[in-house]
Amino acid sequence: MTIDPWQLLDEASTVLAVHAHPDDESLSTGALIAALTASGTRVELVTATRGEEGEVVPGAVEPGDTRPLELIREAEIDEATATLGIAARHMLGTAPALAAGADPRVYRDSGMQWIREGLAGPSDTTGPDSFTRRPLEDAVADLVSLIEHVRPDVVVGYDDGGTYGHPDHVQAHHVAAAACARTGTPMLEVASGEAPEGADGADGADGRSAADAFLWRDHPGTGETVRRAAESYRTQLGVVGWAGPERSDGIAIRHVGGQADVVPLRTGLRLRR
Repeated sequence: MTIDPWQLLDEASTVLAVHAHPDDESLSTGALIAALTASGTRVELVTATRGEEGEVVPGAVEPGDTRPLELIREAEIDEATATLGIAARHMLGTAPALAAGADPRVYRDSGMQWIREGLAGPSDTTGPDSFTRRPLEDAVADLVSLIEHVRPDVVVGYDDGGTYGHPDHVQAHHVAAAACARTGTPMLEVASGEAPEGADGADGADGRSAADAFLWRDHPGTGETVRRAAESYRTQLGVVGWAGPERSDGIAIRHVGGQADVVPLRTGLRLRR
C-alpha cells in the first residue's frame, strides 16, 4: 500500500528538518516550513555545519566587523529561522544534538566545486574536520540523540541527490536516513530538482505510479515569508525578485558565485522505505 507522505506531515504535531548549511532550510524547504508553521505545526531545525567554506558577497560584511564568518552565518540563520517561524534550531554536535557522553563536536563545511552546471562535487581542499570526513557514526549518534530529545512525528531531509549534489547535502541524507532507521522515525525525503510535467500540485494524485515516486504540493501564500528568509543571507546570495509573472513561480536569486537560481514554492515528498 502506498503511504501518502503529505498525510503523515499533515497529521504531525512536531517536525524535525535536517539540513547541511545555513540557508539550506530557506532555499530547499522554506515554503514547506513556512506552510507548516503557519498551520500550527511545531518545526525544529538541525544544521550540520556553519557554512565556513562559503564565499562572501562583496560588501555584505560591514567594514570593521571582525566576527569569524561562522558567527556571521549563525546570525543570518537566526534571522531566517525566526522569519520562517521555526520553534528551535540546533547545531549537530552541540547538545541536545550530541551523543550522550561525547565531547562537543564541530562539523565543518566540506566545501564543493562545480562538476557541471547545476551539479556539485567534492572540494579539493576538504579538511579532516569536515562533515564528510568525520566518522559517519558520530553524526548519526548525534542526530539520534536529538531525535530522542525532540521526539518528532516525522523527520524531513534531503533525498539521495542532495538537492544539487553538494557533498554535505548527500552526507546529511545518509545521516538522517540512518538515524531515522535507528529510532523508528518516519523520514520524508525532499525531491531534488523540479517537479516533472504533470505532477499534481494540490494533492499529489499524479505521480503515484511507483511506490518511490514523489508527491508534489504547492504552498500558496508563503512567497513573502520565504523571500524575507532568503534575504537574511546577505553574505551568501542576493534576491533578484519574483521568478515569473505570478508570485507562485518562486523567488529568483543569485548565488555568491553568480549562479542564477529559483527558490521554489512547491515541494515533492516521498516516504523513505
